[in-house]
Amino acid sequence: MTSNHKKQASRANRFGMAVIAAIVLVLIAVLLVRSHTLQTKINAYAQANEALTEQIEDEKGRAKEIETLPDYIQSDEYIEKAAREKFGLVYKDEKIFKSSK
Repeated sequence: MTSNHKKQASRANRFGMAVIAAIVLVLIAVLLVRSHTLQTKINAYAQANEALTEQIEDEKGRAKEIETLPDYIQSDEYIEKAAREKFGLVYKDEKIFKSSK
């Protein structure tokens, strides 16, 4: 009877080990899938971060242009350009050529 009891215990041990091995394999599979999903998100966030960094640099350039705008508006060059474009003004000695379309 002791031999029979040892065989049953051995079978139970093997069954228990198989169940534990299956659980470990399932956990590893879940971790691999989650890892892949997280890596995909990390890549997407890295691309978004790069795009936002470029946008920040563009906006910094625009801010510098805006800072210099008041000086440009007060310049003779701007005033002359605005008078030509908005009001069609020209100097007395200038000749205007119009193209026929």
